[in-house]
Amino acid sequence: MTISKFIYDHESDVRDRLKGIVPEAAAAAEAAGRRHKGNVSSVRFSVDGLARRQANAVHDVRAAGLDVRAYKDAIHKGFDSLHRGPAKSAACVYERFRARLTVLTKIAPLFADGENVHTVALAKIGHRQPVGSLDQFRPTAALGMVKTIHGKLRNAGVSSKVFGIVEVSLIDVDGRLLYEPHVHMIIRGPTYEELSAVVPRRPRHNSKMESVYHSGGSGLYFTKFEPEERSGYEDSRGNQGRQRNRMQASERAEWLEWYARHGMAELMILRGFQPGLMKQFMAADLRELVRKFLGIRRRGRG
Repeated sequence: MTISKFIYDHESDVRDRLKGIVPEAAAAAEAAGRRHKGNVSSVRFSVDGLARRQANAVHDVRAAGLDVRAYKDAIHKGFDSLHRGPAKSAACVYERFRARLTVLTKIAPLFADGENVHTVALAKIGHRQPVGSLDQFRPTAALGMVKTIHGKLRNAGVSSKVFGIVEVSLIDVDGRLLYEPHVHMIIRGPTYEELSAVVPRRPRHNSKMESVYHSGGSGLYFTKFEPEERSGYEDSRGNQGRQRNRMQASERAEWLEWYARHGMAELMILRGFQPGLMKQFMAADLRELVRKFLGIRRRGRG
């Protein structure tokens, strides 16, 4: 049985399981006295939908006058080429789907038990890039912040295990559009106070720390891979908030081209675990990931 046929046969089950993480996370948040911000409608999965997103991305790149041939070489035509040759880029919807299942089935469970588990969203102001210059940014710069935090905790005698992933959004700063690379990480080990002591803050960084109430919910959020434009606003009561919109076509094409230059493994990092664990995770067979995600015991072939 081909991978595409296998995925098609389990399409509704995968979609239902992905959507099912949201109420589980919401219940865990309520039990912890928190509010879960995600909603079921934002979680989408379909075989046809992935194909459309892949085709639309190619269209955006071509319409922007970028190197569409190089872009197409960096992505899969479908599920069936996932097991052939080296992994493709992080622009590929099929690679992103495999990465999402890898995070949810193999990485998130590593952070599911025990106390002192936190998420950190961290961006360095100096990493921002004007529209047209995103190619100047390297993901190693953002992942270096994860290494630094892990190293500072180790030097302070605090044991920690960390997973981080790089994401790029578009932001409006005083009417100027800038790409903002940032990293989402989940950390197990340090107390809030110990972690707070090593996470950088303003004026050079923006950071946000929160206790984890559901590692699967965090994993789902980490792997959304959406071309978002985020802008701040003030409501009628004077409260500050953020609005998320889809990037315009030209900015989205540049965003896609940047992801096409980098593989999924380049955007992720694990610290505090056995060497080679990330490589092992990223080489996971998609069929096995789906079976594990759905709780299916393997019976024969296919």
